[in-house]
Amino acid sequence: MTDRVTHHPPSLDRHLRDAVTGYRRSQVIYAAVKLGIPDALLAGPLAPHTLARVCGADPEVLPRFLTVLAAEGILAETGGRFELTPLGAELCSSSSGGGLADWVVTVCEEQFFAWGHALHTLRTGRPAFEKAFGMSFWEHLQQNRPAAEAYEAGMAGSIREACELVLRAYDFTGVRNIVDIGAGRGVLAKELLTALDRVTVTLVDLPDVVERAGKALREAGFGDRCTIAPGSFLEELPQGGDLYALCRVLADWDDDGARRILTNCRRAMSPGARLLIVEGLTQAEGGGARGMLDLHLLLLIGGRERTEAELAGLLAECGFEPGPATHAPHGRMSFIEAVAQ
Repeated sequence: MTDRVTHHPPSLDRHLRDAVTGYRRSQVIYAAVKLGIPDALLAGPLAPHTLARVCGADPEVLPRFLTVLAAEGILAETGGRFELTPLGAELCSSSSGGGLADWVVTVCEEQFFAWGHALHTLRTGRPAFEKAFGMSFWEHLQQNRPAAEAYEAGMAGSIREACELVLRAYDFTGVRNIVDIGAGRGVLAKELLTALDRVTVTLVDLPDVVERAGKALREAGFGDRCTIAPGSFLEELPQGGDLYALCRVLADWDDDGARRILTNCRRAMSPGARLLIVEGLTQAEGGGARGMLDLHLLLLIGGRERTEAELAGLLAECGFEPGPATHAPHGRMSFIEAVAQ
């Protein structure tokens, strides 16, 4: 009996090979960001030997990395010197350019290593991060200040997308006191305080996180309109808010954790108070990209993305009357308002 060998078209073979070796590209980009190459090129083109001296790179090896970065469209070479393209400018630090540098670092360090244990999650249902680091993602951040700062900075950038949707499409009529649950660096709070001149905001997060956020808001001139409430939203929330906001929080938790957070919100809220949930929702047309983010949440922290119906079901279980979802035009962000019954 002769074995039958199936030969696939070259295009399929190339697609599969590109998918499997994608980590090579991400790590070259990560190394460039970590070394500060995009920031060093902001002032203009540099020759490789000069760039190596500025960034502390091996002058013999750096040109080989630069060639790959140019092939990826991040750099351009002219007359033996390399310069940033518009795409590469997005990889600069937030203080000097596009602001994706922090996001690249947090994605390509701990999160990259966690994905190396994807098989653990597939077999056990548990986060791969726990297998890779021997502790949960949140415990790791509490014990590793540089990692926490990179993660918070990366999240701050992505939360701006949520802020844009909320400020454009949500009706804040009658809202005076907002409780920002899981406030992080206070990006949402700052946007709300800037756009809505009569509201006050209470920031809820772990003590070290919310202390830094509160300090930044006071320095920005909002000290008389913001307060901090250090603590865990898994335990208790401050009462008296007109609007309670969960911005990119629930997707970090499985259904049991989400119910616990929503139940704490309901206990703190008076009848008629509103809950605003802002995050990505799984949609049928989302395809593989949405599915990949859902897997990322699972492997990293045991979280999940939900459909509008799934989120509405959780809200109803916890004593809320959910309204319809509002989606951003690009489909990456949505919000649902729910009223405490």
